[in-house]
Amino acid sequence: MRKSIARLCIRALLAAALLEAGHAVAVDVVIFDQPVSKADRRREYANALLTAVLERTVPEFGPYQIRHAVAHMERPRLFQALKDGDLVNLTAYPATPDWMRELKPVPVPIDLGLQSWRIFLIDAKSQPALRATRTLADLARLKAGSGSAWATLQSLKEAHLTVVTGSSYTGLFQMLMAGRFDYLPRGVNEIFAEYDTHKPDYPALAVEETLLLHDRIPSLFFVAPREKRLHRRITAGMEALLADGSLERLVLQYHRNDLRRAKLCTRKRFELPNRQLDPALFGRKELWLNPFEARHGFCPALLPR
Repeated sequence: MRKSIARLCIRALLAAALLEAGHAVAVDVVIFDQPVSKADRRREYANALLTAVLERTVPEFGPYQIRHAVAHMERPRLFQALKDGDLVNLTAYPATPDWMRELKPVPVPIDLGLQSWRIFLIDAKSQPALRATRTLADLARLKAGSGSAWATLQSLKEAHLTVVTGSSYTGLFQMLMAGRFDYLPRGVNEIFAEYDTHKPDYPALAVEETLLLHDRIPSLFFVAPREKRLHRRITAGMEALLADGSLERLVLQYHRNDLRRAKLCTRKRFELPNRQLDPALFGRKELWLNPFEARHGFCPALLPR
């Protein structure tokens, strides 16, 4: 960690020295979006990955700066801000058709599809009803929660599940614990940080133990349309990290404990339709981490004896 920080400081000082000496140095300025609050840990991995991507591309593209937007923006506001490119020019979010069409997506999932494996936050009293679920029709008798602009909303609806929507991220936790809906699907990469953060305020909050949804909605880096050079840089960095295995190693470094806590192999699994996105996104097998593969070691039953 100290070596990484020292390397970043050296690069920043070198860029400043070159500028002072009168050399024309192109510095790519990234303005990344803000999390909901300091307690919101969902952006930790994306920030680490962004730094790795920019570092990998220094030899080709030169120095960079990472800044952050002055305030958090919910998804609809963030979408508009990205189209303008002034307040923010880069984010990492689950893909929807309008974002794919109107922004500049980098077509390598930032977490190799980990967020598309979804388990539920619940009020503990709902566990018996969910444990009794055998089919999607059974699950449809209960109510799912979703943000009104979330990418997963359409997949839930296309699976004929009953959905109650909320307009704000923090409000959804209040709605769940007030009984407005029965379960809140969350990516396996984010649910335990959210559980640990919100459990002190909601003692009855629990992670559901038996079910798993898979919607194959990729989380991507999205770049402001006018930032063509930045888009080329992020794309080149992501492809380089993917090619040498660094991306998978970083995903597992940050989320191995989440996958162990999730116990995916013991859960009843439901595949949700994804008719929103171009099927070409799903054509490259190397873009998708399969947590059920024996080599990852998360499924004891699959390990050689």
